[in-house]
Amino acid sequence: MDKKNKALELYLEGFKLVEIAQQLGVSQPAVTKMLKQFPEYHHEKERRKKENQEKAKQWRNEYKKQKREQDKEDYEALQKDHMDAVRSLSRKGKLSNDTLIKLCILHYDYNKEKERLVFNGSAGKRPADLPRSIYVHKNVLKQFRVPTH
Repeated sequence: MDKKNKALELYLEGFKLVEIAQQLGVSQPAVTKMLKQFPEYHHEKERRKKENQEKAKQWRNEYKKQKREQDKEDYEALQKDHMDAVRSLSRKGKLSNDTLIKLCILHYDYNKEKERLVFNGSAGKRPADLPRSIYVHKNVLKQFRVPTH
């Protein structure tokens, strides 16, 4: 069997041009030149092209689907965080001491004698809605990692 027919046979079996060139010991452009003489090559080339386009389309659709799902999850998490913040910062209710501690813990120092968190002033002027000091039980302080010693 001559190289042209062998190249066509391998191509119709599904081999790539590079693989055919390696098996026949010729360059890839030489393989292409050999195959262009056969009408079967053009039909197979079109079939592969359509197959690859369909695979690419399916991959893009799957990627878009995954992206939409991830975006939806991210949006829902963001919306939940936003609603939590709205509820905790709403003017309708007063913030609990726990919420105040969570939001402003870095601006308070623990006074061991009085068992209170005292506004430290190093952060600047104390806002009117923040208390000067807050009584906090030692067990509550542990969850905020404020040293008690």
